[in-house]
Amino acid sequence: MAPVSAMTSMVFIRSQLSPGAVETERMPLRFGTMKKARQVMGPKHLLERLGMPEEIAAAALFLASDASSFMTGSNLLVDGGYNAV
Repeated sequence: MAPVSAMTSMVFIRSQLSPGAVETERMPLRFGTMKKARQVMGPKHLLERLGMPEEIAAAALFLASDASSFMTGSNLLVDGGYNAV
């Protein structure tokens, strides 16, 4: 039986990023004000606050970088503990 080239037999399964509620310009559209969004959504997270766009961006950069080269098929929860509650 002939050996199979590692390059032709590789299967790439993408990882995903699952953020919690994040302070964006859309939050006041839903809740009226950012203050109200923080009051309503903050307590739903273990960290008791909304995430910042920079925190989600840092996780996305990690997934796009060589630092995650041995990571595949994973769900990176960047949700301030929302799924842990």
